[in-house]
Amino acid sequence: MKLTQQAMIKQTQAPLPFLIKSVGILQLNRVDLSHYISNYMSENPLMTFANDDALMFGSESSAEGINLDEINASTQTLFDFITEQVELFYRQTPLRDMTMWWIEQLDTNGYVTKTLEEAVQITGESDYMVLDGLTLLQQLDPPGIGARDLRENLMLQTERLDSAPNLAYIILEENFDRLVNRQWSDLATIYGTDLSDIRAIFKFIQTLSPIPANLYQAPQTEMIYPELEVTVTNQQLTISETRFQTPLLTFDQAYYDELAQIDKPSIQDYIKAKKQEFDQLQQALQKRKETILRVGTAILSHQKDYFLTENASLQPLQINDLVKQLQLHESTISRAIRGTYVQTNRGVIELKSLLSKRSVVKDTSQDAIFTALSDLIEGEDKTHPLSDQQLADTLKQTKHIALSRRTIAKYRSQLGIPSTRERKIR
Repeated sequence: MKLTQQAMIKQTQAPLPFLIKSVGILQLNRVDLSHYISNYMSENPLMTFANDDALMFGSESSAEGINLDEINASTQTLFDFITEQVELFYRQTPLRDMTMWWIEQLDTNGYVTKTLEEAVQITGESDYMVLDGLTLLQQLDPPGIGARDLRENLMLQTERLDSAPNLAYIILEENFDRLVNRQWSDLATIYGTDLSDIRAIFKFIQTLSPIPANLYQAPQTEMIYPELEVTVTNQQLTISETRFQTPLLTFDQAYYDELAQIDKPSIQDYIKAKKQEFDQLQQALQKRKETILRVGTAILSHQKDYFLTENASLQPLQINDLVKQLQLHESTISRAIRGTYVQTNRGVIELKSLLSKRSVVKDTSQDAIFTALSDLIEGEDKTHPLSDQQLADTLKQTKHIALSRRTIAKYRSQLGIPSTRERKIR
């Protein structure tokens, strides 16, 4: 069966473009997006940019970009990417801890290496807690992450795709072996559908990735280009797109009509396919453009005080808050903020950095607590530095932030601030 499954999922000629258009084009950073469109246009003479692309087809260095080193950006691993999503999506609860445990069980392909039974035995948690933690992991990007086997991986990817054939998910769930063994007539009879529908489902499955980790694309570019801009006028924020916004395309209808006059089936099939490619890519680009502006506007509006007041800290804001406000899926918001930058009066900022984790203090972001703690330690008497308990007492008295000594020690460690003894100047 293993060999048969490997044969079944052999990739078609170009599966990645299909996946990118369907779920991934939103997560391409601006430079990679230009390269992707440029490659597509080189193979499709019927499409061109509606306006000149500001990145000039790979001549990014001349487009006034900003070096990643200037904003202390670093390459993000798949593990970092998944962990970051958990921290942004979910509040600190035992269920989140369970999800983090599952992340530690991932292999390099993105599959979990423990069964539910083993997880219960190792963690001592209930069956429900273990399963719920795994389910949360499987809702993250990349699609298929946290799957226990090939079948589940394909099911997880299928349920993310609006373009998936209607019966694809249920056939994977109920009759995976029959699909693998190409028992198409049996499947058509079971589900009361045509043989051609079953073949289409099989072809669709071949476009999915057997290795979910391969769907993660780590940022590779050394330059960034802010797609949004925030300007402050009379204490009001104005949020707009920059010239590096998502480029849209135009269809060369005149050339299409010219080719349509050629009475050859191969030509007719060719221009039909190229027109379909244009429609799919244009729709994906328009969706990317609208989503980034919508999500970016919501985030920047929520954090307006951060841009209007010099010493203001970020307000608590998580992806779940945006899900409720915008009625978008968590993964859609996650893709929109990853690798998307905004030009502000505080410099160029990645959108995701404006989401501040909630702390143990209600209505106070972790960012605000970190700032208050750092300021307090920076202004202390270095010959008599404050103990963690004294820091906790002072924060409660001056900032109305109630934290335990242990929490102060934890936050101090996360900030890289030495202990009281180590800070003392003799």
